[in-house]
Amino acid sequence: MENPLVTVIVVSYNHSKYIQENLDSIKNQTYKNIQLIVGDDSSSDNSVEVFSNWLKDNIYTAVTNFHTKNTGLATILNECIEFAEGKYIKIIAADDYLHPESIELCVNALENSDEDFGMVFTDFWTVDDDNKPVDFFLNYENKDFFNPDNSLKDDQLVKYNCIIAPTVLMKKKTLLVTGKYDPSILLEDHDRWLKINAINKILFINKKLTYYRVLPSGVTSTRNERMVEEDIYLRMKYDKTGINRKIIFDFISPKYRKNEKISTLLKDEYLKYPFRIKRLSFALKNNIPRLSYHLLLKLGKKVK
Repeated sequence: MENPLVTVIVVSYNHSKYIQENLDSIKNQTYKNIQLIVGDDSSSDNSVEVFSNWLKDNIYTAVTNFHTKNTGLATILNECIEFAEGKYIKIIAADDYLHPESIELCVNALENSDEDFGMVFTDFWTVDDDNKPVDFFLNYENKDFFNPDNSLKDDQLVKYNCIIAPTVLMKKKTLLVTGKYDPSILLEDHDRWLKINAINKILFINKKLTYYRVLPSGVTSTRNERMVEEDIYLRMKYDKTGINRKIIFDFISPKYRKNEKISTLLKDEYLKYPFRIKRLSFALKNNIPRLSYHLLLKLGKKVK
């Protein structure tokens, strides 16, 4: 088997404390044919200095993309991808790090799989700020996520995103054909996996090959609300069977009944959703009064 070039893109935003461990884990990979790209989105700490010193001290070649103005993750990723020369691409935040065999086993899995597979992901460890193990809501034990050939079930990502970003290795051609990262989407990873899964199969390796850092959340309530809405939006946009019909209705309908704000993103997508409930779509489209919508619900049949 050949050893195709793998591009590893490391992105940082105030991750100076973790960069050395991340880069050490890349240098210590058993797989050596690696192009390294490091990017920083105008960190307020000394991330750029840590990157630069590590590259110098380790005599390690890398493409650097250091922003002087914060642009957001999607923008810096799109820029870094333009420098990518590898057959495969791994994107990892600078606070996460890899098991030494991570890239080798992922490359081997894709090289020995059908062309239908566009990416692979693996199991992972979760660690805290001090590298101590921590509990996490996601695990793969006894989960009905996969087919017998270890491919992800076609509807899994529409129901629930079960992929942790730093565990992923993508074919570059698959990444490019699914387009650039959308700066307007906070859940850029879930959006990417869904785009890939629409055209390719996704492979799973049942081995822990990545250390995923779980830190105290600094997410504001506004940002969290937007992420929840985006999750509903993505599950609606890619739903081809109506599997999320009730969940989506149960999210949007109470908002309408309570006269709460429904984002244009959700409203427009629901009006296009093939499995929309007619009375709710009628209410959204015509902006009917809340009391009239209550009457519509009473007259309508229960959603099953």
